[in-house]
Amino acid sequence: MRVVGFASCLASSLTAQTRDSSRTVKVAGYLQPRFQATGDSAVFFLRRARIAVEGNITPWASYRAQIEMRTIGAQATPPASPLTLSATDLFIKLSHGPWGGTIGQFRVPFSLESLLSSTILETTERSRVVNVARRDIGAQLEWRIPERLVLQAAVVNGDGPNRAANLDNRMAYFARAVVTPIKGLDLGGAFAGYSDSTGTDAQGVYRATRWTARAEYIWERNRRTDVNTRGWYALAAYSAIPRRIQLIGRVEQFDPSDRVATDRSTGYLLGLQYFIRGEDFKVMWDYEIFREQLVQTKNNRGVVQVQVRW
Repeated sequence: MRVVGFASCLASSLTAQTRDSSRTVKVAGYLQPRFQATGDSAVFFLRRARIAVEGNITPWASYRAQIEMRTIGAQATPPASPLTLSATDLFIKLSHGPWGGTIGQFRVPFSLESLLSSTILETTERSRVVNVARRDIGAQLEWRIPERLVLQAAVVNGDGPNRAANLDNRMAYFARAVVTPIKGLDLGGAFAGYSDSTGTDAQGVYRATRWTARAEYIWERNRRTDVNTRGWYALAAYSAIPRRIQLIGRVEQFDPSDRVATDRSTGYLLGLQYFIRGEDFKVMWDYEIFREQLVQTKNNRGVVQVQVRW
């Protein structure tokens, strides 16, 4: 909790230092406490708690620094503490006309669902083939034609976030392209190249007044083990009561290894979002049934999650 207090004091002092009108400082963050029942077990825990400081240094240069605190998931810091503390976003962003550049630790341009913030996801968890928001340390270049085309390319260490060294001394490379053929429809593809593996992604999303539909197919190949990993999901969300209640359905399938004939699983999810004050204050509920390829396990998951964002 000392970290939270320090971050709040730091943010307050930074907010007060707005002498230059071209400089802006904003403190943002969110909390996601959750009740989750999986199989025969149930638990209350803090899914995410994040605090960020972001702003503009000049009209063409901005920054963002965000830390995350959790009570489940990663290894605790320090080891004796039940609280996990880690950095998520730590980057400087530059822009000039259609061009943009990012330097630091950021989300790599690959999966559509991993690029979406967890605060605006329709479900409490990303699909199994996506799993987490991929972050790494490096540099990214971007070129946009608004509402028409997005091109992104990045070179990173390839070891993930919060790593002080590049262990294999080899870089990882990403490329992503998204086109908007008609208003509301985005179609894209992405490539990831690591020292020992490659990945491709086909993605699409359609947004209408009350409907949202999103789908992805991801294929990854490990060249050392010759293992192929495949998965896909298809999601639809409908605003039953605009700005108040949204209904969600998702079907997903994940096959972690084509060398194992019995490890494929399929998930069927039904969910609901109740917006008290938009995405800033909402309650989420979803229940997902998993069907394994051979041996069934007690891993069906029900979640009730509250989100407060500021």
